[in-house]
Amino acid sequence: MTNNLKRRILLACSGAIAAASICFGTVSHADDPDFLNIGGGPSGGTFNVVATGLGDLMRSAFPDSVIGVQPGGSGPNLLRVSAGEADLGITSASNASDAWAGRDPATPENPIRNVQGLMTFFPSAIQIWVDADSDIQSIEDLVGKQISAGQPGQTSWNAFNNLLAVHGMKIEDLEADGGKVHHLSWKESQNGLRNGQLDAVMWVALYPHSTVLATETARKIRVLDLADDKVDEYLSKHGSGFEKVTLPAGLYQGQSGPATSVGTKTFLFASDSMSDENAYKVTSTIWKNLEKFQKTHALLQYIEADTAGRGMLVPIHPGAAKFYEEQGIPMDAPALN
Repeated sequence: MTNNLKRRILLACSGAIAAASICFGTVSHADDPDFLNIGGGPSGGTFNVVATGLGDLMRSAFPDSVIGVQPGGSGPNLLRVSAGEADLGITSASNASDAWAGRDPATPENPIRNVQGLMTFFPSAIQIWVDADSDIQSIEDLVGKQISAGQPGQTSWNAFNNLLAVHGMKIEDLEADGGKVHHLSWKESQNGLRNGQLDAVMWVALYPHSTVLATETARKIRVLDLADDKVDEYLSKHGSGFEKVTLPAGLYQGQSGPATSVGTKTFLFASDSMSDENAYKVTSTIWKNLEKFQKTHALLQYIEADTAGRGMLVPIHPGAAKFYEEQGIPMDAPALN
């Protein structure tokens, strides 16, 4: 009896010691947030795919946090992170610039200035896709055509209206002679282009975009080459967060030559209320697992030492900046004030 009692006491003590060891072993995660929500994009879209891959990385970095991926988009992610409804988000430099200045239709009374950049992921550009055999060669040729440029208030819709303005045109001009600018979602727009119901689709999008590449299983696609003088005018009037870019020949099957357009950068950001420790951990986790993360989407191959800390326009989070300084990764000074 006595020996059995001693054994039970010894086992109990051993269990308590083991439990204590487990507790002490997880102290390093004690400051993990309860939740870490990531603003992505529409289901199946690139933002959503990238955010899902990012979530997988963050689960290993923040084992005591519940990691969630929310549907969103460039503009909605800025609003949600700013309001504390998400912790991380993906957006474009052009969208961030407009929100910062109150130029975005959703932010005129409340500019968003409490967000900070973590890492640039990949480039995007204004793209107007048409059938390779279409007679549409310029913005003026869109008159009387069936077109989609997203929905009012969205980044692409605003960019499209600004692009029309530098050509001395409005939506009403395009809708002459039976033309129509349809207010469609991304999926609806691409389906319309694929089945021939739409003559053109305009979007501020990644390039080459995987959905457009899928569309080319039905028809060859090319992107319009914008006139240099109009691009220059666009940049002078509406260009905060944008720059002139050249979309290379062969980007899409029907594109035989390079095309001039207006581009921006897509980046990961957080609220300025995120702790320096957590911002450092997010940034360092991506960098240290970059090869794994890049398998999430081909466009993530753009991330390298010379691009990660550049092009975001908003201030870089101090936690991310600390990591970049340690790694000798160059950073841009914020271009907004």
